[in-house]
Amino acid sequence: MNFLRVTNLLYRFFGYIAVWPAMYALGVFILGTWLVLGTGVNSDSTVYILLCAHNCYLLDRVKVTDRRQDPADALALPIRAFLFSRFSKPVRWIVGFELLASTLVGWRIHPLLAVIPLISCIVVHLYAGRGASPESPRLKDLPAIKAFMTASGHLALTFAVLWANQHDLLDHASWNMAATIFGLWFIVSGDAVLCDIDDHNADNRYSTKSLSVMLGTRSAWFTALGLIALGSFLIVFNPVAFSASIGIGATLVVTTLATQKNPNHRDFVDVRLLPIVLIWIWAVSS
Repeated sequence: MNFLRVTNLLYRFFGYIAVWPAMYALGVFILGTWLVLGTGVNSDSTVYILLCAHNCYLLDRVKVTDRRQDPADALALPIRAFLFSRFSKPVRWIVGFELLASTLVGWRIHPLLAVIPLISCIVVHLYAGRGASPESPRLKDLPAIKAFMTASGHLALTFAVLWANQHDLLDHASWNMAATIFGLWFIVSGDAVLCDIDDHNADNRYSTKSLSVMLGTRSAWFTALGLIALGSFLIVFNPVAFSASIGIGATLVVTTLATQKNPNHRDFVDVRLLPIVLIWIWAVSS
């Protein structure tokens, strides 16, 4: 029992300090690379994705100053909010270090990637750089923006790195590639909607019009399932990774079905993608 309790605490703690969200971003990148190019990823790109994702998540939690921190965070996840409030200054130093590190790693890959970390931080600040206020909505608070902007950010980062590694990527554009891109976007959007279910009470109180608030938690869950199922269907049209696409899509749908009564969707969503992708890629490659 003690072992299970410790494991559960570590599982949640790694979610709080953004280990799982960063791993999720890596899962999106590896899946995108496999679907589009049919190849693995290199070490520089892996480090770059992890640094960018972790940096953006931390900035979203602590903001640029303490007075801008979000009261909705304290309502949604009080332990996480306490940790970031208590250690906001050292976390901002980490944000600065990761911004510099990701810029340098990005430059090693391609000069264009050197400016993306700063642009990402600016976007995060514009998206939700201050506390929630019903009287003064942020970009994050607009109808349905929360989930779909999150998905768009993941896809933009993934395909910027793919292009930086293979400049003729767009020269090989096809309907199959378009279906793959939209499919991946639908999958990530569905995952983001699942995460929004956990924030329903906080979003509702502070007038953040997430799909969970707009539709209700039950309808939002079915919407997430539909988006993930649609995305899983679309990635199957990719001939480069047909077998892996079927396995990954089916596993995502089945594991989503198991979350209907899950009280914590966020950590589950963040953790599951990377191992599912790696296991299926290994299975079809071995």
